[in-house]
This record gives sequence, C-alpha cells and structure tokens, in this order.
Amino acid sequence: MKLSEQERASNKAAFLAMNLPQKAEYIFAYYKLPLVLLLIVVVAFGSAVKYFLTHKEPVLYTAYVNVVPNDEADQALTAGFVTSVGENPRKSEVVCYRELYLSGKAGPDEQQYAYASRLKVLASIDSEQLDVVLMNQESYDMLSASGFLLDLSNTEVADEAFLAATGTSLATNTIVISDNKVEVEMGQADEYDADTYEAQNALDVTHAPVLAALAPEGPFYLGVIANTPRLDVALAYMAYFTKA
Repeated sequence: MKLSEQERASNKAAFLAMNLPQKAEYIFAYYKLPLVLLLIVVVAFGSAVKYFLTHKEPVLYTAYVNVVPNDEADQALTAGFVTSVGENPRKSEVVCYRELYLSGKAGPDEQQYAYASRLKVLASIDSEQLDVVLMNQESYDMLSASGFLLDLSNTEVADEAFLAATGTSLATNTIVISDNKVEVEMGQADEYDADTYEAQNALDVTHAPVLAALAPEGPFYLGVIANTPRLDVALAYMAYFTKA
C-alpha cells in the first residue's frame, strides 16, 4: 500500500533519529531480499572478473615423479616452454604436478604418500590430463611396466640427427602384458611369471643442461604418456627440454 506524504515524512524523521546500529538493523529488516540479491550479483560478477583475469589455458600437462628440479629448472620447464611456443605466460601455462613419489619399496612412513601419488598419476592419465613425465630410474621402470608410456621409436625424437644434436638417447624398458603377481601375493603361485616385451619409451635426459644441478643423482628420463591427446605439443616439449 502506498504511504501518504505525512507517513513518509514521519518514517523519515524516525529513521533520522535512530543511531547507526538501529539504522543498519532497520535497513536489513526492510531491504533484506534486495540486499541479498545484490550481494549475489556482486559476488558472481567479482568471480567472473577474477576468472577472466587469472585463468590460464593449459598447453601441456607434465609431472615430476621422484625428481625435484630446482626453481630455475622448474621455471624453464614451465613458463619457459610457454614462451618458446609463442604463447603469453599470463594466458597460458604448463600444468605441472610436483612432488610425486612412486616406489615399489616404500617403507611404512612412505607408503601412504606413495599410494596418494599413484592415485594422482592414475587419475591424471585416465582424465587425459598428463602428457609428459620426468622420472628417475625407479619410477620409469614402474610406469613402463604398467604400459603407460608411449613407444617413441616411430616419433621425431627417435631421429638420429635429433639424438646426436641433443646428446640424448632412447631408453629401452619392459612393458608387462600380463603376469601372475596377484597369484604370487595370494600364495596361489610359487614363482613370478610375466608376458613382456621391450619398447623404446623414454628419452634419457640425464645430461640435459637444464638438469645439470641434479647430477650425479640420475639417470633421468623423459617419457610421453601413451594416451595423450596433445602428442605434437608433447614432442615439441621433449625437443625444448633438451635445449632449455
């Protein structure tokens, strides 16, 4: 119902006579719904602006497994690669999963962390959000045996000129097609037996300049995840890695 001029004047006078807490309580009581709606709009607008200003489009997903490059190397292998392919580091990024630890010989204090790392790696592979992995020998053996790494023998990084120019070499490792590991662990088989084959599924980057600070803790390997949807970028990253 529309208030008369006298009623509006009376309400205005009453409002002006209130102290600050009373005015705030009055405003909230009578304008609660519009204020809540306004707050929602402001928060949504702020979130949209923040996303627009801070969101970066992934150009590649990488991981360090059992390897911890120093800050300088890490910068070169992430933002440095983005710049090298002509992208703006403010708009694009290399997503890197750091501090992952895989081990078949993890002690009691390491088992939980190794299990969490394995879940992270498996989830990233399954969602196609892992393209390239920097590994030590142990993690390379594990990822290779599981069949997660791409055979590089028919890719451009297998070219003899490329290998000679970069001082790298293709590494050969075992892929397990099937085995009786579960049966052995359950006591249903006495000896471990597996059907395997060999594949050139990583690049030995032990002597890559960008990893100089890590030697002599190598060897180090760079592998491509077999189901990557960004193979061309992954191979470009391998070429960049050897020169960074």
